[in-house]
Amino acid sequence: MIAKDTIDRIMDAARVEEVVSDFVTIKKRGSNYLGLCPFHNEKTPSFNVSPSKGIYKCFGCGRAGNVVGFVMEHEHLTYREALLFLAKRYNIEVEETKRTEEDIEQDTVRESLFIINTHAQHYFHEFLLKEGEGTQVGWSYFKERGLLKEVIEKFKLGYCPSAGDTYTTEALAAGYKLELMQQLGLTNTYKSDFFRGRVIFPIHSISGKVLGFGGRTLSADKKVPKYVNSPESDIYNKSKVLYGMYQARQAVAKNDECFLVEGYMDVISLHQAGIEHVVASSGTSLTTDQVKLIKRYTNNLTILYDGDPAGIKAALRGLDISLEEGLNVKVMLLPAGQDPDTWVQEIGSAAFLEKVAAEKKDLIHLRTSLFLEEAQDDPVRLAGIIREMGQSISLIPDPITRSLYIRQAAVTMGIEEQILIQEVNKVIRKRNTDKLNKADRAAAETVVEAPVLLTQREQHVVFHLDELQEKDIVRLLLENSNFELEGDNAIKAVLDNLQDVEIDHPLYNRIIEEYKKYYAENEFLSQGHFINHPDDAIRQLCTNILTSPYELSDNWSKMHEVHIKDKSILIHKDIIKAISILKLKKVIKRKLELEQYGATLYREGDNDEEIKMVMEDIRKLQEFIGQLSLLTGVEVLPYHRARK
Repeated sequence: MIAKDTIDRIMDAARVEEVVSDFVTIKKRGSNYLGLCPFHNEKTPSFNVSPSKGIYKCFGCGRAGNVVGFVMEHEHLTYREALLFLAKRYNIEVEETKRTEEDIEQDTVRESLFIINTHAQHYFHEFLLKEGEGTQVGWSYFKERGLLKEVIEKFKLGYCPSAGDTYTTEALAAGYKLELMQQLGLTNTYKSDFFRGRVIFPIHSISGKVLGFGGRTLSADKKVPKYVNSPESDIYNKSKVLYGMYQARQAVAKNDECFLVEGYMDVISLHQAGIEHVVASSGTSLTTDQVKLIKRYTNNLTILYDGDPAGIKAALRGLDISLEEGLNVKVMLLPAGQDPDTWVQEIGSAAFLEKVAAEKKDLIHLRTSLFLEEAQDDPVRLAGIIREMGQSISLIPDPITRSLYIRQAAVTMGIEEQILIQEVNKVIRKRNTDKLNKADRAAAETVVEAPVLLTQREQHVVFHLDELQEKDIVRLLLENSNFELEGDNAIKAVLDNLQDVEIDHPLYNRIIEEYKKYYAENEFLSQGHFINHPDDAIRQLCTNILTSPYELSDNWSKMHEVHIKDKSILIHKDIIKAISILKLKKVIKRKLELEQYGATLYREGDNDEEIKMVMEDIRKLQEFIGQLSLLTGVEVLPYHRARK
């Protein structure tokens, strides 16, 4: 874990405008910088960088954050990886918090494994390019497959000599440990090269580290496995890795779509054709971790698999996993006898993309196109298809998206929507009860009376949330850290006026409570504390509050004699009015609650004393509403209950 002192040094040194300008052309506009957003396509600049606040914000797509957030977003790194990136840029030595000997030893082993894999990648790649067997066998194979030198370099493709232990002997002579080479699967128990006589496909992490290798035999012997892969190790877990993601990650983010194919050559050929937003599951079934990796870059996935039974089965499984993770997923089953590698070389990249765009299908259209026609005259088969459709739709986590899928599926399949709703609810209910213990499951399975429709019950007042007013209080705290009010810090004035106010929104309440905690101990909190907050939700919220698409120009007073008052003059009124409006909404809300409670007591008819007490409370609240109305200038109209 990176030491807090190191993080502070990184945050102090890193200038958001400097880091952003490494990736984006920005021009000074007033006190800020403006440029085209790197996160979405735009022609008019809306990407704003504020050096004084240390934040960026795009007013087109809404992306916002601090300098660490920009590196995380643009380079798709974790928080720790982004800090290391900035530390390297600003030549800051990274200090880690004290670790156990076991931690140090484990990290040493992991680092050694990465070093050995990097050496192996270099060895195989150089052997392919420069050695006799490498060029005659390996290079010739890739040439026959239509690959150019540029893409071979890009993916660091290689070749392992066919002699039994050529690589192993070289690596041992270079000082690498045999046991670690065996753990990585580079050398077998007989001290022979595991990938001998195979072309090599290095597998990288998203930061470019070599995790493992895939090897394809060039032998015609059918007893020899066509592909072999590195075994799982301390650094390689195949269920969490997608081949080509390191090379594709920025293209995936830029296109806001990821193509998923099956093989190494599919990825490489598409890259060579200019279609770079593509990754492969490398012969393994798509996993939840792999889908989550895709989701780091885009919510849109298109699966391109063979149209044979095995391909269909794999596509449907991948579709269900992707739906469960909330992705917008489509599937295209390729023409018979084609794979992406051969197909793109046959028809070209433009036609390939047009075909995919026109023929990819979502869950509903895929299942119906595959199975519905042959089941039309078979009620049992049709019922099975409906159940399978319900099973897939039930995996969609977002209820709105799920309901839209249900409606569309019902229309497409020619069945009543209610039938599919019942099937989906049954699956969800079973899945939820399966997670419960025995006692909870019995309670969950108890028959519950159907809820009464809104039109069948008394309609109560719907209270408006106070979110906007509560957010405005957070704005006051963030903007006024450096101002004084009547000889005291403006923050303290805000907090003092909030003593009798309950904040409902959990995120806003956390920020306000953090202010209270620090100021109770007479500690100062700057904007930077929240802009660089470790909690992503707080960091994003505060960044959005502190950014505005507008900036006052100094030319106003010169050209139009329009003079803008200094903000410090307006702080007192700003604080009093914002908090008073919030209190006004809270009091109105409480008064309406008491009126409803009083009406209930009146109907019951035997609570005269309590009714009097409630009416007195309502009278006092009405007086307070009047006072706050005068103070804020907000006119409160009387509320009338609708007649039945």
